[in-house]
Amino acid sequence: MADSVTVPIPVVIGGLTFDLPMSSLLPLVPVCLILEGQARADGVAERVAVRAMGGWDAAFMAVCVLVCALAAVVASTAGAGSAATALARDFAGYLGLALIIRWLGGARLATVATALFPFLCVSFGLVHNRPGIWAWPLHDASSVTASTQALILLAVGAVSLFLPPLRRHDAVNDE
Repeated sequence: MADSVTVPIPVVIGGLTFDLPMSSLLPLVPVCLILEGQARADGVAERVAVRAMGGWDAAFMAVCVLVCALAAVVASTAGAGSAATALARDFAGYLGLALIIRWLGGARLATVATALFPFLCVSFGLVHNRPGIWAWPLHDASSVTASTQALILLAVGAVSLFLPPLRRHDAVNDE
């Protein structure tokens, strides 16, 4: 059903508008919720905690990606079409992108930049209604290139969980 609902987005290069399927935007909701939930934690307390919270965060996100992938397999097997596969791919890619941006610039920047990414893909990544190679959320669900890009983003994002942030944080995260 998510494929039938679209959002018209202006295209800067080579067209007037593009109807972005809602299935490309739905994975942003859990990704932004995960980011905001983790950003609300007390960073100082987590750094001195007995248990490594980064490991728990990584495990939680891995379970989320696994559940999403399993749901896509079940939905595709049940005849839901390719939308479920695209949702799972986009969730993994958006999560990886968000983790990389969070590592580079903080949680608030990551939430905003990740939420804007599909709109940037439409506005600047389409030429004559064909997505550029970097605009992976706009590719078909069967695109190996898009899936590879999403998995690379997820892998790099997962590695960034275990690295110290590049941006210095105050005692209160991002404030």
